[in-house]
Amino acid sequence: MVAAREGISLILSEKQPIRIDDIYKFRIPLEPSLHPDGKQVVCTVERMDKKAKTYYTNLYITGTNGRSLKQLTFGKRNDHSPTWSPGGNTIAFISKRETASQIWLLPMDGGEARPLTKLPRGSVSDIKWSPDGKKILFLFHPLGKEVKIDKRGKVETPVYRHIKEIWYRLDGQGFFDSENAHVWVANTKSGAAKQLVYGDYDDMLPCWSPDGKEIAFISFRHEGWRFRTEEQEIYRVSANGEKVKTVNTPNGPKEGGLSYSPDGKTLAYIGHDQPYKGWGVVNAVLNTVSIIGKNHQVHGKNIDRTARTLTLGDITPSFLSTSPIWNPEGNKIFYGISSDGRQHIVEADLETGRAKIITENNTVVCTWSADAARLTLAYNGASLESPDELFTLNLSTGVTKQITHLNRKYINGKIYSAAEEVAFKNGRQKLMGWLIKPPNFNPKKKYPFILNIHGGPRCQYGRTFYHEMYVLAQAGYVVMYTNPRGSQGYGEKFAKAIEGKWAEPAMGDLMAAVDYAVSLGYIDSKRLGVTGGSYGGYMTNWMVTHTDRFKAAVTQRCVSDLSSMFGNSDVGWDMSWEFGGAPWENREMYLKWSPMTYIDKCITPLLIIHSEFDLRCNIEQGDQMFMALKYLKRDVEYVRFPEEPHGLSRHGRPDRREARLKFIVDWFDKYLK
Repeated sequence: MVAAREGISLILSEKQPIRIDDIYKFRIPLEPSLHPDGKQVVCTVERMDKKAKTYYTNLYITGTNGRSLKQLTFGKRNDHSPTWSPGGNTIAFISKRETASQIWLLPMDGGEARPLTKLPRGSVSDIKWSPDGKKILFLFHPLGKEVKIDKRGKVETPVYRHIKEIWYRLDGQGFFDSENAHVWVANTKSGAAKQLVYGDYDDMLPCWSPDGKEIAFISFRHEGWRFRTEEQEIYRVSANGEKVKTVNTPNGPKEGGLSYSPDGKTLAYIGHDQPYKGWGVVNAVLNTVSIIGKNHQVHGKNIDRTARTLTLGDITPSFLSTSPIWNPEGNKIFYGISSDGRQHIVEADLETGRAKIITENNTVVCTWSADAARLTLAYNGASLESPDELFTLNLSTGVTKQITHLNRKYINGKIYSAAEEVAFKNGRQKLMGWLIKPPNFNPKKKYPFILNIHGGPRCQYGRTFYHEMYVLAQAGYVVMYTNPRGSQGYGEKFAKAIEGKWAEPAMGDLMAAVDYAVSLGYIDSKRLGVTGGSYGGYMTNWMVTHTDRFKAAVTQRCVSDLSSMFGNSDVGWDMSWEFGGAPWENREMYLKWSPMTYIDKCITPLLIIHSEFDLRCNIEQGDQMFMALKYLKRDVEYVRFPEEPHGLSRHGRPDRREARLKFIVDWFDKYLK
């Protein structure tokens, strides 16, 4: 009996493979806020609940010495956006604990969290303490009057929608109502909240001046503002809501957060002054401008990388960023860039205009904050080997320290081969990718292969932990993902390379990745698979209509017909900048680069996965592929996910994320094994 028990214990202690349902085991720290004295960090920790089929976030606190991680809020709630008061004795955060989102205050000298505001139904964001701690700045978007709530707290379906604007809906958000997001302030003692700005437009990214007398923000204030993104402007308003003033800046998108210089005379923002050519085509850069609209300067152009965080991930959050942070002397600014499969914090020297990377080369940095003296930065970041954890960076010594280990037990209990970064070429073009091998890999064997293509197109894959990729590798596949031309992270010329020709030269780069993998000697060239989502779905569709090398494919949230995409996507007009006008102005171009034009050439068994509430790549795009291939009597199947938006793989209901991955694995197993 003893021996039997020891045997059982031995089996249980062995490392386990990475499984689809491991998504419930991850604990992801987000939104770190560093205490003014630099000794503590508060953050949110996100988890998925299998039984409830949803996500929860609670607040945690830890010392910057990496000890004493402590949970501050509890329960099945979504507490988020924590931020320290200037004195460091109170944490403000956002939570919806009853019927509406409110700002809550948590005293650190003892006591329970209490609601500060009593706002009507709507959304609260961008909370920031005033320098004296007496007010909190925030954005509030109330529910429109046409939005009706039933007795169960559910939104009723309206009788009709009367649409007047070109941009009337947004993926993941739904249809816009009649209200807008505006700047508000709340008294931290009484909770009395006051709206400072009014008008039929949205305000964004507000920030306090150092003396607390005014607030700067970004807004569109012209007819058709939802369409003409290049006409964003910066505005200033007094803290009591008096006259709104314009800060004269060059024309062009303002794409990142605002922040005042320590002397209050200058504003920093992320954007550019080039004509709009489609999302992500032109590098966003660090700008500074005096509050009176003179002395505009651009910094960091020595680094040919966009000042956006654009690394796609299924566990690590995507597209979160932090406003530029000034040092106390006002001669340096810290901001983020995407570069070579990484996300970095860079330091811009305002005297020279040059910038340098200051974070480690193996990390994808997501969001960060600084202490009052700007001696330390705290950030959450991921790597090839692990999902996000919290780190600190000592700005004087350059030393980086990991201060949380929320996922260490999970990682230590798994058997897997960490992704390997590889370099290869398509002709003279240098390219970067990553390979993941199955556990217990044997180089003498021949393995089936899956190429995974990212969306965007102007995003990037990178050095982060991809649960999906590891699940596929665990199933016995060599998995490769790469950044073809059109991706971000390799300079503006690289991102512009697909302008007006989405499929090329991207296809050449992707096939070069396949050729490189096959040349390694352990890939079975007769068992190749391909998958991708969004633009990656477009490229999957393009590749199966232009080559028969792949024996199975999975297209997800795809684009199949560019002409209809123009009219049925929430941001379809962006196609006009990419393809030289609207479809009726350049019909041949839209036809030429649409996979549907070549659909009769597809012989690859294809699984189509699409979400029914996808407003970015409308489900009509998946419908077209399925109907055409069924009509042609090709091997095709279709999986539709109800209620889900475009980001099913990253933010969808957990059980649907599980189902999606199982369909993908089963499809490749059917044709590649």
